[in-house]
Amino acid sequence: MINVESTQLGQLAIHRVGSKHNEEGVFISEEPTELTEELKEILNDYFLKPFVKATEKFQFVHEVEVEYNILKDISEKVFQNEELFFEESEKIVKHLFDQSNHPHIKAGDLFVAYFDEMYLDGELLNAIGIFKSERKDSFLQLSKSETQLQLLSEEGISVKKLDKGCLILNSSEKGLVVLTVDNNNYDANYWKKDFLSIDYIKDENYETKAYMDLCKSFAKDVIGNNETKKEEIDFITQSVKFFEENEHVETEKFNDSLFDGVEEMKEDFVDYKKAYESEYEVQISDSFDISQPVLQREKKTIANTIKLDTNIQLKMNFTDADSIHKFVEQGYDSEKGMHFYKVFYNKEV
Repeated sequence: MINVESTQLGQLAIHRVGSKHNEEGVFISEEPTELTEELKEILNDYFLKPFVKATEKFQFVHEVEVEYNILKDISEKVFQNEELFFEESEKIVKHLFDQSNHPHIKAGDLFVAYFDEMYLDGELLNAIGIFKSERKDSFLQLSKSETQLQLLSEEGISVKKLDKGCLILNSSEKGLVVLTVDNNNYDANYWKKDFLSIDYIKDENYETKAYMDLCKSFAKDVIGNNETKKEEIDFITQSVKFFEENEHVETEKFNDSLFDGVEEMKEDFVDYKKAYESEYEVQISDSFDISQPVLQREKKTIANTIKLDTNIQLKMNFTDADSIHKFVEQGYDSEKGMHFYKVFYNKEV
């Protein structure tokens, strides 16, 4: 993870990339942007805040040779000679425009920044930031005359949320490392694949998320289709419990723990993993270290609510993975001809 508490915004270039679909071109500024200390503080927060909790790291790739990756080449030149920053920023906006072929791709302002004193996993380094602002928000401006205040409507860039952005970090230990954010993901290939041309660095963060995604998918597609929602949630809950109790995962140990005594379900999971890897073009290791920050983040995205057609919902808590067994029972009432859940508790809290 990165630490940006002492990071300084050194240089900034602002250009504009138009929409090819609307037959717009690019606008390239003639010189770097002058920055006041107040602007630096605002922009540091706008640019860097979305990356503070980023765990997934990427590396540059190319279908032929990685040395042909345009942004990798630009980045290496700038890190070797910071004086080339503004000249190379012009190449970045032209490269982005060249990849803007999808009709849904929006025009936007492109900020290219150079940062000093950023930390990645404890290593002090410099970074290049590329940020695209596509949305314009309305805001109100007050104009004062001699007799009254006049209300005016303006449009501008909101610094509350970054549309698209990446940080290219110059690590002496890992090489060039890329972090990326895309909050307007209308064309999944446009930013990551076409413009950046990056792929995951397969570290513990990647492996933990990939395996959690696999478990969530198996729970929904296999258990959810053949059993009840209670069993689906229980499988995810037990998976999370296993990850929290182990620093390292061996898939055989995981399978033995989750499918104890149920060989058919264990075989289904092994077969599902192979099909999942093929369909989504991922490779999930059979042995990896657990990333606790990723695990805690992924827990927040897991569906843990049983919704019933009688407008009643039961929400499970992952704090106690065994509570769904101890305090929730399922059954069928033949007189009413309805299924039921029985929930045990000592008192309301």
